[in-house]
Amino acid sequence: MPHRLPHLDTLTAQADPASHGGSPRLDRPKPVYYFSRLLFFNILLILLLGVLPQVGIFQYMIQAYNHELYRFNTQSVKQIQNTVDEQLLMPTVQIAKRNLTEMSDDNHPLFYPMTHKIRNDYSAIVGVQETLSALQSEQPFIRYVDMYYMNDPVFFYGSRYFYFPDESQRQDSFRDQWLQPFLHTDIQVGWYAASAPDASGTSERLISYVRSYPYFAPVDRRKAIFAIHLKESAVRQTLNDTFESSSGLALILDQQGNLISANGDGAENEGEAYAQAAKLWAGHVQNRAGDQGKDDPQGSFETSFDGREAVVAYAHSRVNDWDYVTLVDKSLFYKKAADLKNLMYMVWAGLLVIGFLLLYMLTKRQYQPIDTTLRQYSSQLHNLNEQLSINKPVIKYHTVMGWLTGDEEEEENGEADTEQFLDLRLPGERLCSFILKPRDAAGSSSTPQLAEAYQLAEQLETQGSNIQEDRVLWVIVAPDRSLYGLLNASCSAQELESWLEQSMASVIGERYALYVGGVRDQSRGAAAQSHREALEASRYAFFYPQQIRLSYRELGMEERVSTGGSVRFFAELEQALRAGEESRALQAIEGAIQETEAGAYTADYGQHQLIELVYTLHKTLKGLGIDPQQLFGVDIRSEAREQPDIQVFRRWLEQYVRLALRQIDERRQRTNRDLVEGVRQFIADHLYDEVSLDRAAAHLGVTPNYVSRQFKLNMGLTFIEYATARKLEAAAALLQKGELNVSAIAEKLGYQSPNHFIRIFKERYGVTPKQYQKNGAADSDKPPDRGIS
Repeated sequence: MPHRLPHLDTLTAQADPASHGGSPRLDRPKPVYYFSRLLFFNILLILLLGVLPQVGIFQYMIQAYNHELYRFNTQSVKQIQNTVDEQLLMPTVQIAKRNLTEMSDDNHPLFYPMTHKIRNDYSAIVGVQETLSALQSEQPFIRYVDMYYMNDPVFFYGSRYFYFPDESQRQDSFRDQWLQPFLHTDIQVGWYAASAPDASGTSERLISYVRSYPYFAPVDRRKAIFAIHLKESAVRQTLNDTFESSSGLALILDQQGNLISANGDGAENEGEAYAQAAKLWAGHVQNRAGDQGKDDPQGSFETSFDGREAVVAYAHSRVNDWDYVTLVDKSLFYKKAADLKNLMYMVWAGLLVIGFLLLYMLTKRQYQPIDTTLRQYSSQLHNLNEQLSINKPVIKYHTVMGWLTGDEEEEENGEADTEQFLDLRLPGERLCSFILKPRDAAGSSSTPQLAEAYQLAEQLETQGSNIQEDRVLWVIVAPDRSLYGLLNASCSAQELESWLEQSMASVIGERYALYVGGVRDQSRGAAAQSHREALEASRYAFFYPQQIRLSYRELGMEERVSTGGSVRFFAELEQALRAGEESRALQAIEGAIQETEAGAYTADYGQHQLIELVYTLHKTLKGLGIDPQQLFGVDIRSEAREQPDIQVFRRWLEQYVRLALRQIDERRQRTNRDLVEGVRQFIADHLYDEVSLDRAAAHLGVTPNYVSRQFKLNMGLTFIEYATARKLEAAAALLQKGELNVSAIAEKLGYQSPNHFIRIFKERYGVTPKQYQKNGAADSDKPPDRGIS
């Protein structure tokens, strides 16, 4: 194999004792007579000091554990009684009491059918169904709630409604267990346990709480029968939470000794043990009934169960006639005593070690030369193993990278040694390269750490080692924290690619994207070719940022083209920028991106089309006299190539286009303001000359139409209106001075006809110039100057 580190052959030879002609041998010193005597004495002393105290302590602990066993069992059954009564039975009874005993409204959905026939009353039926559904949802351990109305009769099986004109038509063995006694006897309340079929055809064990309404009414005055069905699995879970099956058996039994529920997982192989326990309890109940004065609601006793000694504790329910029973095998409980015994053995072993240490201190001087030699040899082996451990991952990395990059050396020396050292093998007929890249650019919160990448690589290789013998998987971590991999197997290309996708999906999640090269027949350079294809597939992640898997085969590389893109969007973008139209510019960008996504282009050509949009923006701004580098603070042509995917590129480019359009708009507004100010200054400078739009436009270097349009937009007046107003203001000032007559003032302001001057002056001020001069402007109300400043 290529890319072996230097001195690998030397290291492996040193690590293999056979390369030195066999295993090294150390001469053991001959034991002396007194050493044997001393060793025997120390061993005997340690045994005496460790074993005798241990026997006495163990007997004492057996008695203590007997007392602890009774206390534990009694507390456990009491806890079961409190938990089941208060968390399951009492809430169930309270539901019936709250909805039947404490409520008497005849219009309530549950009471209305007791006095009315509802078989054709849809709203009444729905009201009962909704009420029962609400009661069912009050507690998570309720399976469903039944209601039998004797008035019609109608039967609500939970949320289902049935009408039985003939009682013989109803066939439900599960409900008959409690329904028949309530229909034909004066029983008022009862608890039942039975298996009920479910929708899937299997059976589920339920515990039913049934009571009549009214509560003390005889059968002929009974109006309804109310039943709440509890999940036996909920009761069993409560038992398991309170008393684990590993500690013993926990049972709930009725007065007849029938098993209501028990701990454990409900498997069939547990049924025999619980049946024996129930039979044992039934015998105890009979004996207790014959022994007057010993009918205690709580207690414990010892018995024999399945040939072993056991302790039984019991407590009677405060809600019904159930008994809670726990049975603990003494041998299981005494395991703690055995653990203590093992601890004592450890103490004894510790004392033995102390004795050996004393022995070591006595013989240390004699054996010190041998010890020094062994330490030196051990240190050399340790250093050698560390060198091998450090070099092995590096050798593996360079070897696999050589396969993937095609940099395989022609020389065969050492190749077999490296393969054997790393256990690198490619036994299959076909291979496929793949790349796993962190999806930080596709929305991940952060780039995975390097340690995480190595952990993932190890996990993938471990999974690959558990597959068929003819399939192997090698993974290395690249410098950019991507994972390069190679899968080798003897199967079809479709099977190889399918297995790779399935195995990757179960491990990598969504933090890595998978890029798969083509499946190749194994040959020299096949891995490198498949790796190049995987690299090429990874480039298309820019165009498909939401895809976490891209295959070279499915991308259809041979059909992709590098020509044919439309240039109209570039021209459209330039025109929109020059016109200052944001929506049009964004539509041009969207159109170019959609064409790139829809077209079967190569990655280079697709990115070229998108970069061309950036160059169009840059070129247009240059043409408008705007420096893009100064405006954006970056070189957008370089920054465009750093965008991770096409969606981020679009948002990035749209942001800069909006910024450019704002700059263009601000520049135009600033230019227009300067233009208007120039026109006003021109009129002020040439107030006593002939003022015309053409002269002002020529002075400012723009067209008369542009001056007229911009002046009107900014001032609200035409050029002539503004110039006339300024001339009339100057005429009014001259008239007030009284130095010139009307004709001289008209001539000074450029009016060739005094009559024309008099007319427009009167239109503005309401008096003739002579009257204005005569009155000294004192009695003339000067009209507003229409915002002229």
